[in-house]
Amino acid sequence: MTTKNFAGGDEALPEDTEMRLYARAYASPQSADALFLKWEGAHAHAMLLEASPERVFSDHGLNGRQLAEGARIAARRMALLMGETPTPLREVLALKVHAYEAMGQLEGEVARSHAVIMLEAAMKADAERLGIVLMPLDQPFGRTQ
Repeated sequence: MTTKNFAGGDEALPEDTEMRLYARAYASPQSADALFLKWEGAHAHAMLLEASPERVFSDHGLNGRQLAEGARIAARRMALLMGETPTPLREVLALKVHAYEAMGQLEGEVARSHAVIMLEAAMKADAERLGIVLMPLDQPFGRTQ
């Protein structure tokens, strides 16, 4: 972004690459169920790839462990996008809860990323708005309320 002119004018407008990014973001809002399906696919792929951690995927120049981590990163992004928009629908809240529970059970996930914590905050806010009390069956992630 050009920073020469803070007062405004065309020089302060975003550059073309930034404008293209903003146009794509505006044109491609995704529903929670579509984001959930993308999250679910990436999450499943991470588990499949991690089953063969040393296998080299020469087309991509990475091994199974590395690609599994890439799939987890993609899953986290989908989970964050799912959590971003408040929902008035119990069904969407259920998708967020499912993603939270699945991600939270991954060993070391909270140490690698705050996505689980952020998704937890989003689902709790949605539940409160919907008048739903979320009760943990236990505290599998080593955290307390």
